[in-house]
Formats: sequence, C-alpha cells, structure tokens
Amino acid sequence: MPDPSQPPQTARFRLLGLLFGVLCAAMFGLAVGAVWMLPSMMFGRALPALVLPAGWVLGMVVRRWLHFQGIAGAVLAAGATLLAAVYTACLVAAAVISGMMGIGLAQAIADAGPAMLLALARLAQGPGDVALALSGAALAAMMAWPLRTRGGRPN
Repeated sequence: MPDPSQPPQTARFRLLGLLFGVLCAAMFGLAVGAVWMLPSMMFGRALPALVLPAGWVLGMVVRRWLHFQGIAGAVLAAGATLLAAVYTACLVAAAVISGMMGIGLAQAIADAGPAMLLALARLAQGPGDVALALSGAALAAMMAWPLRTRGGRPN
C-alpha cells in the first residue's frame, strides 16, 4: 500500500521533467545568445532587433523539441529569449572592453567578471532595446503556445 505522505511517482517525474526543461531552455537561450553575438561582432555594435528572430527560434525549440506547450512552454520560451538578450548584451560589453584595452575576449570576460559585465550591459540598454527584448519574449511565448488544427488536436 502506498504511503499517503509521499507524492505519487508521476508528480516526481513531472517535477524532474520541468527542471530538465528549464535547464534545456536556459542552455538553448545561451546558445542563441552566442550565435546572436556573431553578427554583432561583425558589425561592431549591438544588434537588438535580432531578438525577434531569436524569440521565434526559441519558441519553436521549446514547443517542438522540448515538447512544452501551454503556459509552461510560453514561460520557458520567454525566459530563454530574455536570457539570450542579457547574455548577448554582456558579450557585447566584453567585446567593447576587449577592443578598447587590446586584450582577447576571454581575458576581458575573466577580468571584468559577471557583475561588471551585467552593469555595463544594463547601462548600454535604452528604452527601445528593452521594448524589443520584451517583444521578442512575447513572440517566443506565442510561438511556444500550441496551435489548433481543424481536427482540434494540438500541433
């Protein structure tokens, strides 16, 4: 006879699945942020408008690959998009430091540290950049939401 004080096995598996989904969404967000950094370095400035395709990609990844739909998928996709935007802003700040001081990017990241990079990234963000990031997060949430077909089955 099962112990009533213990949660059922399905609840444990759901919690583990959700935690794994959060980890995967964060890793995908960091990967998209790193790829987003490449054109930013090529043009020598931040490209905040790329948050829209990044949000689209992350929404599709959460829905199609991670199989999270509904509110959980929308929150995961939006969070991953915002993480990608913050990560890219930190990488751009590190690239500026690297160029100004004539050191490598990895050395600039190590010397500056996460707190300084976050502070510099926050200072570099204008209201338009924040609005674009929130728009990208909303787009990611919409893309992660399940679509209904004519038969009424989720896509």
